[in-house]
Amino acid sequence: MLRFSPVITFIAGLLLIVAIACGSDATATPAASAPAQASSGEERVLKIALTFLDEPPDPFQAGWLAMPTGISQTLFRLNENLKPEPWLATGATQIDSVTWEITLREGVKFHNGALMNAEKVKGSLGLALLRRPGTRTLLDIKSVEVKDANTVVLVTNSPKPTLPGLLTNQNVSIADPETVPASVDESAAGAALTGPFKLVSFSADESMTVEAHADYWEGPPAVDRVDYVAFSDSNSRLLALQSGDVDISVNLPPQGATIVDSDESLELRLATPSSMNFLFVNHESPAMEDVLVRQAISMAIDRQALVDSVAEGNAVAAPTMFPPGFLSCPSVNGYKYDPAAARSNLADAGYEDSNGDGIVEQDGEALELLMQTYPQQPLLPPMLVALQGMLKDIGVRSDVQIVDFSLASQGGYDLFGYSNGTITTGDPHWALSRQYLTGGDENRGNFSNSRVDDLIGKLSQVADPAQRQSAACEALQAGHDEVALIPVIFPNRLYGISNRVDWPVAPHPIQFYFIDHRIGLK
Repeated sequence: MLRFSPVITFIAGLLLIVAIACGSDATATPAASAPAQASSGEERVLKIALTFLDEPPDPFQAGWLAMPTGISQTLFRLNENLKPEPWLATGATQIDSVTWEITLREGVKFHNGALMNAEKVKGSLGLALLRRPGTRTLLDIKSVEVKDANTVVLVTNSPKPTLPGLLTNQNVSIADPETVPASVDESAAGAALTGPFKLVSFSADESMTVEAHADYWEGPPAVDRVDYVAFSDSNSRLLALQSGDVDISVNLPPQGATIVDSDESLELRLATPSSMNFLFVNHESPAMEDVLVRQAISMAIDRQALVDSVAEGNAVAAPTMFPPGFLSCPSVNGYKYDPAAARSNLADAGYEDSNGDGIVEQDGEALELLMQTYPQQPLLPPMLVALQGMLKDIGVRSDVQIVDFSLASQGGYDLFGYSNGTITTGDPHWALSRQYLTGGDENRGNFSNSRVDDLIGKLSQVADPAQRQSAACEALQAGHDEVALIPVIFPNRLYGISNRVDWPVAPHPIQFYFIDHRIGLK
């Protein structure tokens, strides 16, 4: 049965008429100048419906929001082929195994008009390390020094052969350090950054407004302002697009994509899969302690059926945590649909259906699982409902609850449906360390295995590409064998846009590069 927790209450109609607000504790409002005006005197405003606006766009804590909305930028970015390329930097030279020289782009101005230089970048990187433990773990930087006005020298504690890729991380955006609050407990959302847009106002779970950064280094943005509004419900995002209340709706469900594609006033754009829909396993739950049970659950999942039915073909199956083509591991045995083997695993774990009710028991206690997920990702709730039937087929009873996504870190469940990117830095170490490593930034199910930790540590030291691939595959297989988490599908990211939108490029595979200075209105 599908249950909606009291934690979540949808008021879609109210969200449609929410005004851009400020002034509460959950509101960030930096000093802002008047936006540039079109030559006709009419302000060009782009309106976009997002899934989340739950925290201010702090470049060090919430880069997932600051970067895709065009506010923040990093020294390097990933290109369309998911390879690191210079962005605010112009290049990187590895001096020795732990030392890198990074040359900086000249003429870049922060939102407050100050020029970016080596001193500013040094200060910004120091703040990124100070403000987020996960960033310290990711970069492992020992020191940042200024070589000259446009060159910084980074020294790491251990070899980081893929450092330019790590510097694409969304929480390592460059800010003018003089505009960042001294207290780490105070949000840096109002800091002066380098993106084509600068923050005007933010109201949690409701709306955010950004305006054009007239001195943006790649040229003036094509619109004067962007208004973002949050709709946790995907159908509300679709309705807002159809009614003309917004110009772009992100993360549409497959059914909505069909509607958009058939509407002459709208256009459907899609980005190829880069995020994984999966199940966090609560490794502190008694029901999940036995690896045989975890393996049985994974083998009970018909991933291709979910692609065909729930995603209506707008996804690919996820036998591992990396999408096809990202990491070639012929030796890694991906999770396959095998309900007979799943039942055998449960029997080996001591479960049997002793009373004939179709549900297996151990010591008289039925195997019942609590599965939770959140509504903002449109495929997650129906995915879990479909999984209920697949689990019942192997004798496992389950219940589904729709809750706030933050509960994934708080336990109280057996399985939690979630969505995460796994290719963000262009290197597998990033996702393996976040998802599999003990204490990893996204290890919300508290998986811990000393062998997996050792293999991830070994991977971090390897520079040779072939050896690095082999080490990554070994770590991936080890986590896979222990069922650290359960990959399910890689969905396409679906965008609905109005015909009045001028979007000259295709959506980037990585959602962090959503909005840039080129997107405009016809």
